[in-house]
Amino acid sequence: QSRADKENSSANMPITKRRCSLAAVSLVIALSSTLSKTATGFAYAPNFITKIIEQSTGIAPVGLLDVTGGSGSLAVTDADADITTSSESSPSFVGPITTRFPPEPNGYLHLGHAKAVSFNFAVARAFSAGKGRCHMRLDDTNPTKEDEEYVKSILEDVRWIQRGCPPFDVDDSVDAVELSEEDRGPWYGPVRKTSDYFSLIYDAAIHLIERGEAFVDELTAEEMREYRGTLTEAGKESPWRNRSIEENLELFRGMRNGDYPEGKYVLRAKI
Repeated sequence: QSRADKENSSANMPITKRRCSLAAVSLVIALSSTLSKTATGFAYAPNFITKIIEQSTGIAPVGLLDVTGGSGSLAVTDADADITTSSESSPSFVGPITTRFPPEPNGYLHLGHAKAVSFNFAVARAFSAGKGRCHMRLDDTNPTKEDEEYVKSILEDVRWIQRGCPPFDVDDSVDAVELSEEDRGPWYGPVRKTSDYFSLIYDAAIHLIERGEAFVDELTAEEMREYRGTLTEAGKESPWRNRSIEENLELFRGMRNGDYPEGKYVLRAKI
């Protein structure tokens, strides 16, 4: 269905379904409004992701809800105090701390995506002392299911969810270029696409093969499940795990050249 068809069909939804849809939209609106009204743009409590970043970098997040106070009230942490503390605790960390929102453009965004957008942008802004930034990256790895309509819709929705929040300052000469209309948004720099990095991904795969850390497998998906084992039964190695590096390289290059039927081989990491 086109987007217009979906919008027209919503008018004929049963009333209960329509109310659920409206409630979902209202929740996103409320979340976006909360984010845009706070001083630093978010209203999240500390979580395992912010704690991992803080422990790894020594930089304390700013603008998160203080849920440890004895008064029982929720207060936003003081941005200036946190930035001073973080810069003193980790003078060697330069950054940037980068998050991303990487949807696959094969459909419209739903409520779960809205939460992911808000969270990833919020975490980046929470670590402004570490040059926090959020990338908008389209995971365009399956062209048979992707459509330009979905690309435009996704970017439009992300702009809407983040409305009222300032874009990230671009201080990198690589990204400090004149942006097209499509590239302009609350994210850092231009819209990125996975397909732009295919050569880098391929080179990384070659590197893993040459180090003996990846191999070309030819088990089917069903056979892989059988070899994986269960909670009570140990798994077993693929019979192709110990191919030579030379054979793996030859097969992998053939995969890139399209020499084999789709799905016959797959590159797997040795874990």
